[in-house]
Amino acid sequence: MSFSPGSAAFHGEGFFTWHAYDSACKAELWSTGFTDPHGTTLFDPIDWPKESPWPQGPIHMVRTNGNHERAWETLGKLGAKISRVPKGFFSIPLPGGGEGETAFFHNSTGSLVLGDALIHLAPHGLMILPDKYCTDPALLRKSLGQLLKLPIRRIFFAHGDPILQNGLERIKKLLA
Repeated sequence: MSFSPGSAAFHGEGFFTWHAYDSACKAELWSTGFTDPHGTTLFDPIDWPKESPWPQGPIHMVRTNGNHERAWETLGKLGAKISRVPKGFFSIPLPGGGEGETAFFHNSTGSLVLGDALIHLAPHGLMILPDKYCTDPALLRKSLGQLLKLPIRRIFFAHGDPILQNGLERIKKLLA
């Protein structure tokens, strides 16, 4: 990767994010982390920010889709382990997005972690992954409907600033 991420930003209830622009793929890449007494989970981790201390306890890495391996090799050398579904979360397959597109929901905090199915980048705001990147755009739109059943307060993205309140309302408006 051809970038140097900034410091981690903490969002409360154990969640934090860090991001950087990758000129190789011409995209802003975001990673989400969650820390609790069981350890730290890193979703779609890019290179760890140099200004931030390495997390304590067991570290698990989770991929939200088939092309988000990003910094797995480097972080694996530092002791991070691959996890399919981290403790405290449940997975929500989102067919129609990218290969293996999966969201993860943390019920006790109302926090949703997404890969590419939804993006939240300026100047466009919250939007569905553009059709040209989807395996089946109509199926993705249908798959996103299952998110409407969740008590979503916050949304964390692989591409874009987190939404830290009224997450479900934002998704309802988008899918209306």
